[in-house]
Amino acid sequence: MNENDYKSLILVYQQKAFDLLSQVIALEAKMNIANKTIESLNSKIIEQETELDKLISKTKKTSTKSGTDSEEF
Repeated sequence: MNENDYKSLILVYQQKAFDLLSQVIALEAKMNIANKTIESLNSKIIEQETELDKLISKTKKTSTKSGTDSEEF
């Protein structure tokens, strides 16, 4: 290989390294956005599960107070 071949090779390596770095940065940004979305959805799930638990316990208290237990019949 002569000097021009090495210059050309280095140019190609530089371009490929730049392209790869750009792809890595873009993918990391997408992962950050996806992780934030996942965290937001998980907190919403926890919030809804808490609300569901409150509603279930409220329903159980109401059904017990109404005196419609099957044991009374």
